[in-house]
Amino acid sequence: MVVISISLSGTELKEFDNITNKMGFSSRSDAVREALHRFVAQNKWIEHIDSGTPFIATIVYDDKREQPVHNIIHDFKNIVKSATHTHFGDRCAEWVILQGDNDSIKQFVERISAIKDVMVCRCSV
Repeated sequence: MVVISISLSGTELKEFDNITNKMGFSSRSDAVREALHRFVAQNKWIEHIDSGTPFIATIVYDDKREQPVHNIIHDFKNIVKSATHTHFGDRCAEWVILQGDNDSIKQFVERISAIKDVMVCRCSV
């Protein structure tokens, strides 16, 4: 097994340890391994997109950012096949189904993810 090191602030480490303990991990290493596995699985879509593959983006954000999110959805209307919007208190959620070329989908995800207060942008193929 390969050993890596990371730098965290004291606050980040305290939060990480708190969640690690609540989730029942036996060590920080186990929790970091799990986080890395999830990161890879969540982002593996980048390798599997072709123009025929339907792609789903789940976006959760503060409702103050509704307009910028919708502007991006409209900017990519050539690949957006469907979009659903709902509210959860002061948060909004969008499920956007896209179909198009790899570069356009990557650009869509990058632009959505760059918006301040976008808390979740998960992608699946």
